Amino acid sequence: MLKQIAATTVVGLAVVAGGPALADGMPRGSLKDAPVCCAMPSWSGFYIGAGIGYGHLVTENNYYEPSATISSSSWKGEGGAGGLGSVVLGFDRQFREKYVAGLFVEYDWSSVEISYTNNTLTSEETFRLERSLNVGARAGFLLTPSTLLYATAGYSWAKGKSDRYFDIDPAGPSYYSGVTSVNFNGPFVGLGMETQLGRNLALHGEVRYTMFGEEVTNYQPGILTDKTEADLLSARLVLSYKFHRDEPVHHIPIK
Repeated sequence: MLKQIAATTVVGLAVVAGGPALADGMPRGSLKDAPVCCAMPSWSGFYIGAGIGYGHLVTENNYYEPSATISSSSWKGEGGAGGLGSVVLGFDRQFREKYVAGLFVEYDWSSVEISYTNNTLTSEETFRLERSLNVGARAGFLLTPSTLLYATAGYSWAKGKSDRYFDIDPAGPSYYSGVTSVNFNGPFVGLGMETQLGRNLALHGEVRYTMFGEEVTNYQPGILTDKTEADLLSARLVLSYKFHRDEPVHHIPIK
């Protein structure tokens, strides 16, 4: 599954990098190869966007019984996957002609789900990552006047819903029942590429890795403590509208 996500993202980034020329007729190439007649619009300014993507979630379970001195730590192995939708608001600043840096706020709706079938009870137990708020920064280098390669990093707050997935023993006493929702949070890093489709439109593709911290998913004083942490690998394509793109940043010098 991880290989499929990586392969899909590579194709997406290739499409982004090979997009059409700017609407003002500017050909792709190095900055110095561009003709002097045309002024490139600045990358500086606010933008809004919406996109779709796909994610793969893996959880790690850490279980401890103080009375019996029993503990375990292992990957569950029931990796979950699903789609996601995003809206984003951001601001970029171009400086020294070839460099761009910015900040963004992003909200995701997700259907990334892990499921497990209990063979004894013949019932399916699920955990779904439903939504997340992401705040981050990005910085990159202009490969051409209209194509940006960038790295990103930030922090994510996510909420998930459990349907018996964190229950220690669904057939046992009520105090073995785990939580019905989990609020994960943790840092993320990513790599992406963006290209201008016109004076105000842009498309970017991005691969992101989010490392959620450990959260208590089942706890009974003196009986047991069950904690879960998760990692999310996601890929997304986002179409954005950039404001104030009519002001040129500079005239591209002839070589």
